[in-house]
Amino acid sequence: MLSPDASWIAWENWNALSPNARHGFARICPDFVVELLSPTDRLTDTMRKMEHWLTAGAKLGWLIAPGTESVYIFEPGQPVRPVVGFDQELEAGPLLPGFKLELRRLRVK
Repeated sequence: MLSPDASWIAWENWNALSPNARHGFARICPDFVVELLSPTDRLTDTMRKMEHWLTAGAKLGWLIAPGTESVYIFEPGQPVRPVVGFDQELEAGPLLPGFKLELRRLRVK
């Protein structure tokens, strides 16, 4: 069982769970997953974890590596898309319209 650093589940998917299944650690794969690479994490291991999320049903994943100011975007059926530099914004696109992340806020000082 995996647990992301941050996630989002579509309302209709959440409502499909029974009331009992919504308590505690819900056994559902989020639609959108965000993982933050800590200094002790290995990039290859965390990228593998992101692939597990996609296999389980996630539609979008962001692996954020603050130390290198990089983000790796994961989408089913697509190659991993790297974004380098925190002078930009990420958008969750049609999955979560209007959701934006200003990467500069994540800069290590």
